[in-house]
Formats: sequence, structure tokens, C-alpha cells
Amino acid sequence: MGKSEEARARIIIRGTVQGVGFRYYILQKAQEMRLKGYTQNLPNGEVEAVVEGDKLFIEDLYRAMQRGPTKAKVKDHVIDWSDPKNQFKTFLIKK
Repeated sequence: MGKSEEARARIIIRGTVQGVGFRYYILQKAQEMRLKGYTQNLPNGEVEAVVEGDKLFIEDLYRAMQRGPTKAKVKDHVIDWSDPKNQFKTFLIKK
């Protein structure tokens, strides 16, 4: 396995993704992968996650978010990569 690379990503998930436990699903997965950042519902009905950590784990999280929890119906997803800013200590849900 190659050397891990630290990265940052902003992920947007569209579809039936609010009111189905999506943020808690992301929180659990991100904590399992020791990623840092946050997730939140956006006013337009999307779910956003901003994550920092091992790039391979972020890619795993992104794949999991494309499926989502049981009641979610993901229609579209976008990931934007950038350099980490090391501004997070944990992963949390923003209200």
C-alpha cells in the first residue's frame, strides 16, 4: 500500500438526502475513518460534507455517501479536492 496523502474535500450530495439520517450516516463513517471536518444540511435540500484526512479514506467516504443510508435516494454527487487547512479537531454535524 502506498504512502498516505493528506487532503481536503468538499462533497455535495443531492436527492432525497434530508430527513433520512444522512448526516448521522456520514458522521459514523467519517469517525470510523478518523476523518475530520463537518457535515450539514443546506437550505436547497442538499447535504454538504467538508472533510480532511487521508485521501484514500476520503475516497472511501465519498463512495459510501454515493449510496447513503437505507432511506436515502442519491441522485447526484460532486467532490471538489483541495489542500488541507488543518482547521478541524474532530468530525461533527453542523445544525
